[in-house]
Amino acid sequence: MTRQFQRIGLAFAICGTLATTSVAQQSNPNPNPNSNQNRVSINGNRVTVALTDPARPPSMRIKLVQGRIAVKGTNRKDIAIDGGPDTDFSGNRAADPPAGLRRLTQPAGFSVTEEDNEVVVSASSFSRTYDLQIEVPLKANLELTTMNGRITVDDVEGELELSSMNDSIQLNNVAGSVVAHSMNGRVLAVLTRVAPQAAMAFTSMNGTVDVTLPASTKADLKLRSDQGDVFTDFDLQMHQSAGSTSTSKNNGRVRIELNRSITGTINGGGPDFEMRTFNGNVYVRKGK
Repeated sequence: MTRQFQRIGLAFAICGTLATTSVAQQSNPNPNPNSNQNRVSINGNRVTVALTDPARPPSMRIKLVQGRIAVKGTNRKDIAIDGGPDTDFSGNRAADPPAGLRRLTQPAGFSVTEEDNEVVVSASSFSRTYDLQIEVPLKANLELTTMNGRITVDDVEGELELSSMNDSIQLNNVAGSVVAHSMNGRVLAVLTRVAPQAAMAFTSMNGTVDVTLPASTKADLKLRSDQGDVFTDFDLQMHQSAGSTSTSKNNGRVRIELNRSITGTINGGGPDFEMRTFNGNVYVRKGK
């Protein structure tokens, strides 16, 4: 059977997109109900995108330079994206408007594509910041990246890959598998369920790593803080390899390196979970 793909392209800008949609609808008195245009609705700053197959969990990928990303799982079969207000970081914006005039707030321009349940959101400008508020089905796979901005995910189950260079990552009541990294920010996560055989990682260079796991989680833990401490209330069965050394030789010189990672198992062991930071503490908490 030939796989049919549907692709949606949006240039989300004030008035321009709305006018384009209106013209297209007027030019076709008998629109096809399965066309791309009829699978998209726009209301103010909000774009709602229908999925190719609402019965399957979607995958969403977002990459921003400036801006915050907040995703919430809800009991819906489509995806709703609110662009939020726009701020210009390019340095071209005057500090104060001319006398007698006021500045009008523009929505942040972005594009959205959907193909076979894969949704991609792209920024239209590197010099502007975004405040994306997104609602997805309760089961969804997310790949979220921002250079300067916070990432929050609430009530989503799936494969979650998250990266923020200069802000925090916070996960509330999520399930599945997680790989989360912040260069300069905290990584906070509360998981209600974990994928049985999926490895996970929660890491930061400069920030606290605080992870709450279900009490019944089976995992092999690797915990490390170079400039802080490690805390847990799990019954961690330590591995003998913890604190081991590695030796290498090069041109007669011997190098001995002490492995400062704490390794051990909880509830008999399972997939590898890494919680690590350079500057900050690591907390591994036992949930319900």
